[in-house]
Amino acid sequence: MSIDINKYVNSYEFDYTLPGSNEVIVYKPITTGQLKKLLPYENETNPMVVEKILDDLISNCVLSEGFDINKLYLEDRFALLIELRKKSKGEEYDFIYTCPKCKSRTPITKDLNTIKETKKSFENDTFKINENLSCKLDQITRGEQKKIYEMVEKENITNDTLKMAQIATYSYAMSMRSFVTPEGETDDVSMDDKINIIDGTFNDEQYNQFVKWFADNFFGIDFTFNFQCSNTECNNKETYSIPLNNFFA
Repeated sequence: MSIDINKYVNSYEFDYTLPGSNEVIVYKPITTGQLKKLLPYENETNPMVVEKILDDLISNCVLSEGFDINKLYLEDRFALLIELRKKSKGEEYDFIYTCPKCKSRTPITKDLNTIKETKKSFENDTFKINENLSCKLDQITRGEQKKIYEMVEKENITNDTLKMAQIATYSYAMSMRSFVTPEGETDDVSMDDKINIIDGTFNDEQYNQFVKWFADNFFGIDFTFNFQCSNTECNNKETYSIPLNNFFA
């Protein structure tokens, strides 16, 4: 008897509602072959290379028609990546916590189902710059992040700290969707003008309030947890970001 077994392959499909856009994404788990392709990049340090690899990984797993990863909020992209990890490698993630104070190492097992997810709900998307000028804000997408990386690369910045600061400034500028004035609202504002507002107009207090808006309006996956060092002579406490090293290993 001849039986076509291919129709029984890749029969596992899942759906996930993105916390930002509320779009329902249909996807399949990551295959063994896809995971093997990640091995050569385990020690890759260039963030743009790593992000491109993750883009391809996610796009190859999503089955939703018309899916465009460039249109995803960065927070939605990360949340989807966590879902792929849960369905492909399991819901528990093991890693080593290294205390920054005493350097002792503690093995940690984190249940990914217990990680807090927050839905997007902007009560106020407007930031007041001065009496006559306000801007409407939103989080940036993956496509916008690519444009930011390209802009920074063209500047040939060699200092890593300065490069990260520039990426942050460009990201904040990109998040300025439109501006409200006494004459009306406009979205026809150049990046240079947006950057000038951030770097050349804001004082320290205004800048801190501006940055605070993004923290206050966070959505997506909170990939941090509170931890106390197991070394009884140390007992250091901190809010720790779960490392992504070997996340798919």
